[in-house]
Amino acid sequence: MSSTPQTTRARILAATLSLVERAEGPIAMGAIAKAAGLSRQALYLTFSDKAALFIDLVRYVDERRGLAEELAKIRDAPTGVGGLLAMVDLQARQNPGLKPLADALELLRRQDPAVERGWQDRLDNRLRGCREIVARIAAEGRLRAGLDEAVATDLVWTITSLRMWDDLVAQRGWSAEAYRERVTSLLLASVVEPAK
Repeated sequence: MSSTPQTTRARILAATLSLVERAEGPIAMGAIAKAAGLSRQALYLTFSDKAALFIDLVRYVDERRGLAEELAKIRDAPTGVGGLLAMVDLQARQNPGLKPLADALELLRRQDPAVERGWQDRLDNRLRGCREIVARIAAEGRLRAGLDEAVATDLVWTITSLRMWDDLVAQRGWSAEAYRERVTSLLLASVVEPAK
């Protein structure tokens, strides 16, 4: 049985991910081309610049983690509150696998504007998802009285952030189940009007 050859794009992304996971500083496009077994010209024919490459890298990692299917569970939840609970569950289950890449990108993005733009693209996508969940909760009449949708979105976005997960699980030693239960309780108390 023969395997399908990797596309140039996939070779570049796999090589970049490997370099990111070992990096202690900025990664040059030349190093990426070399790791992928390509010329710099071939690299630039696939990705116009480093920012485009790193935006695609984050999406590539998300694809490998099955993020599209996970986000569908959030969108397809029967209620906005159900979507909120699905989001917390996603964080509890998938953040442990994302942490090594996130740590590497955290170091690199402070040194490289292109990496920062790639990471910011991911954060912007997550913010849009939080906004959609809050809009559903509000449309269902379940948004806590007196709470503005924009503020509720900021709360959901921050409370479900990788940084908060890292502080509670990696630093403070919470289990995935403790994280899921406590963060769910916090979000419900902060954002959702209690059922009558």
